[in-house]
Amino acid sequence: MKNMITFISLVFFTGLSVISCNAASKKDITDANANLKEVAKHIKEAAVASNDTAKANAIANWESFKNQSETAINGMEKDVAILEAKIVKAADAAKKSLKADLEKTKIKVDELKVKLKKRNAEFEIDIAKFDAIATAKNQSFQREFKHDLNELGSAIKDLFKNNVE
Repeated sequence: MKNMITFISLVFFTGLSVISCNAASKKDITDANANLKEVAKHIKEAAVASNDTAKANAIANWESFKNQSETAINGMEKDVAILEAKIVKAADAAKKSLKADLEKTKIKVDELKVKLKKRNAEFEIDIAKFDAIATAKNQSFQREFKHDLNELGSAIKDLFKNNVE
Protein backbone atom coordinates (compact mmCIF):
# COMPACT_ATOMS: atom_id res chain seq x y z
CA MET A 1 0.00 0.00 0.00
CA LYS A 2 2.88 2.35 0.84
CA ASN A 3 4.48 1.54 -2.48
CA MET A 4 1.24 2.35 -4.26
CA ILE A 5 1.01 5.73 -2.52
CA THR A 6 4.65 6.40 -3.36
CA PHE A 7 4.01 5.45 -6.97
CA ILE A 8 0.96 7.68 -7.27
CA SER A 9 2.82 10.58 -5.63
CA LEU A 10 5.76 10.09 -7.93
CA VAL A 11 3.56 10.06 -11.01
CA PHE A 12 1.72 13.15 -9.82
CA PHE A 13 4.86 15.14 -9.08
CA THR A 14 6.51 13.96 -12.28
CA GLY A 15 3.46 15.09 -14.21
CA LEU A 16 3.48 18.46 -12.45
CA SER A 17 7.14 19.02 -13.16
CA VAL A 18 6.70 18.13 -16.83
CA ILE A 19 3.67 20.41 -17.14
CA SER A 20 5.28 23.30 -15.27
CA CYS A 21 8.46 23.17 -17.27
CA ASN A 22 7.58 23.39 -20.94
CA ALA A 23 11.15 22.79 -21.90
CA ALA A 24 12.18 19.97 -19.52
CA SER A 25 15.63 18.71 -20.16
CA LYS A 26 16.28 15.20 -21.41
CA LYS A 27 18.10 14.42 -18.18
CA ASP A 28 15.02 15.24 -16.11
CA ILE A 29 12.87 13.00 -18.32
CA THR A 30 15.40 10.19 -18.11
CA ASP A 31 15.55 10.52 -14.32
CA ALA A 32 11.76 10.51 -14.09
CA ASN A 33 11.54 7.40 -16.24
CA ALA A 34 14.17 5.69 -14.10
CA ASN A 35 12.22 6.62 -10.97
CA LEU A 36 9.00 5.27 -12.48
CA LYS A 37 10.71 1.99 -13.36
CA GLU A 38 12.11 1.72 -9.83
CA VAL A 39 8.69 2.36 -8.29
CA ALA A 40 7.11 -0.20 -10.63
CA LYS A 41 9.75 -2.72 -9.57
CA HIS A 42 8.96 -2.08 -5.89
CA ILE A 43 5.24 -2.47 -6.52
CA LYS A 44 5.83 -5.82 -8.23
CA GLU A 45 7.99 -6.99 -5.31
CA ALA A 46 5.31 -5.94 -2.83
CA ALA A 47 2.64 -7.80 -4.79
CA VAL A 48 4.76 -10.95 -4.86
CA ALA A 49 5.43 -10.69 -1.12
CA SER A 50 1.73 -10.18 -0.43
CA ASN A 51 0.81 -13.20 -2.55
CA ASP A 52 3.43 -15.33 -0.77
CA THR A 53 2.02 -14.32 2.60
CA ALA A 54 -1.54 -15.13 1.53
CA LYS A 55 -0.37 -18.48 0.17
CA ALA A 56 1.43 -19.32 3.43
CA ASN A 57 -1.71 -18.39 5.39
CA ALA A 58 -3.86 -20.59 3.14
CA ILE A 59 -1.51 -23.54 3.67
CA ALA A 60 -1.48 -23.06 7.44
CA ASN A 61 -5.29 -22.72 7.49
CA TRP A 62 -5.70 -25.91 5.44
CA GLU A 63 -3.30 -27.91 7.61
CA SER A 64 -5.16 -26.82 10.74
CA PHE A 65 -8.52 -27.68 9.19
CA LYS A 66 -7.25 -31.06 7.94
CA ASN A 67 -5.82 -31.97 11.36
CA GLN A 68 -9.04 -30.99 13.14
CA SER A 69 -11.11 -32.97 10.64
CA GLU A 70 -8.93 -36.05 10.95
CA THR A 71 -9.20 -35.83 14.74
CA ALA A 72 -12.99 -35.57 14.49
CA ILE A 73 -13.15 -38.55 12.13
CA ASN A 74 -10.95 -40.60 14.46
CA GLY A 75 -13.27 -39.69 17.34
CA MET A 76 -16.26 -40.85 15.30
CA GLU A 77 -14.54 -44.13 14.56
CA LYS A 78 -14.02 -44.64 18.29
CA ASP A 79 -17.69 -43.82 18.91
CA VAL A 80 -18.68 -46.39 16.29
CA ALA A 81 -16.52 -49.02 18.03
CA ILE A 82 -18.20 -48.21 21.35
CA LEU A 83 -21.60 -48.44 19.67
CA GLU A 84 -20.71 -51.85 18.26
CA ALA A 85 -19.92 -53.07 21.76
CA LYS A 86 -23.21 -51.70 23.07
CA ILE A 87 -25.18 -53.32 20.25
CA VAL A 88 -23.98 -56.72 21.42
CA LYS A 89 -25.68 -56.01 24.76
CA ALA A 90 -28.86 -54.62 23.19
CA ALA A 91 -32.16 -56.47 22.99
CA ASP A 92 -32.41 -58.93 20.10
CA ALA A 93 -35.29 -57.04 18.50
CA ALA A 94 -33.25 -53.85 18.23
CA LYS A 95 -29.97 -55.45 17.10
CA LYS A 96 -30.86 -55.79 13.42
CA SER A 97 -31.96 -52.17 13.12
CA LEU A 98 -28.98 -50.91 15.10
CA LYS A 99 -26.54 -52.94 13.01
CA ALA A 100 -28.04 -51.51 9.81
CA ASP A 101 -27.76 -47.98 11.19
CA LEU A 102 -24.22 -48.70 12.31
CA GLU A 103 -23.21 -49.90 8.84
CA LYS A 104 -24.66 -46.75 7.29
CA THR A 105 -22.69 -44.70 9.78
CA LYS A 106 -19.47 -46.58 9.01
CA ILE A 107 -20.00 -45.94 5.31
CA LYS A 108 -20.55 -42.22 5.95
CA VAL A 109 -17.38 -42.02 8.07
CA ASP A 110 -15.42 -43.74 5.30
CA GLU A 111 -16.93 -41.37 2.72
CA LEU A 112 -15.81 -38.38 4.78
CA LYS A 113 -12.29 -39.80 5.02
CA VAL A 114 -12.16 -40.27 1.24
CA LYS A 115 -13.63 -36.80 0.65
CA LEU A 116 -10.99 -35.20 2.88
CA LYS A 117 -8.17 -37.16 1.25
CA LYS A 118 -9.41 -36.21 -2.24
CA ARG A 119 -9.69 -32.52 -1.32
CA ASN A 120 -6.21 -32.61 0.19
CA ALA A 121 -4.84 -33.81 -3.16
CA GLU A 122 -6.80 -31.08 -4.96
CA PHE A 123 -5.52 -28.52 -2.49
CA GLU A 124 -1.93 -29.44 -3.32
CA ILE A 125 -2.67 -28.73 -6.98
CA ASP A 126 -4.62 -25.54 -6.22
CA ILE A 127 -1.91 -24.13 -3.98
CA ALA A 128 0.64 -24.49 -6.78
CA LYS A 129 -1.40 -22.04 -8.88
CA PHE A 130 -2.61 -20.08 -5.88
CA ASP A 131 -5.28 -17.49 -6.66
CA ALA A 132 -8.57 -16.16 -5.34
CA ILE A 133 -10.52 -19.02 -6.93
CA ALA A 134 -8.44 -21.59 -5.04
CA THR A 135 -9.07 -19.76 -1.78
CA ALA A 136 -12.82 -19.55 -2.37
CA LYS A 137 -12.98 -23.21 -3.38
CA ASN A 138 -11.13 -24.21 -0.22
CA GLN A 139 -13.36 -22.12 2.04
CA SER A 140 -16.47 -23.59 0.42
CA PHE A 141 -15.18 -27.13 0.93
CA GLN A 142 -14.35 -26.44 4.56
CA ARG A 143 -17.86 -25.10 5.28
CA GLU A 144 -19.50 -28.09 3.59
CA PHE A 145 -17.18 -30.62 5.24
CA LYS A 146 -17.70 -29.15 8.71
CA HIS A 147 -21.46 -29.33 8.14
CA ASP A 148 -21.18 -33.00 7.10
CA LEU A 149 -18.99 -33.77 10.12
CA ASN A 150 -21.46 -32.11 12.49
CA GLU A 151 -24.42 -33.97 11.00
CA LEU A 152 -22.65 -37.32 11.22
CA GLY A 153 -21.54 -36.59 14.78
CA SER A 154 -25.12 -35.80 15.74
CA ALA A 155 -26.36 -38.97 14.05
CA ILE A 156 -23.86 -41.08 16.00
CA LYS A 157 -24.87 -39.43 19.27
CA ASP A 158 -28.54 -40.01 18.45
CA LEU A 159 -27.84 -43.70 17.92
CA PHE A 160 -26.31 -43.81 21.37
CA LYS A 161 -29.14 -41.89 23.03
CA ASN A 162 -32.23 -43.37 21.46
CA ASN A 163 -31.36 -46.91 20.65
CA VAL A 164 -28.69 -48.25 22.97
CA GLU A 165 -29.06 -47.65 26.63
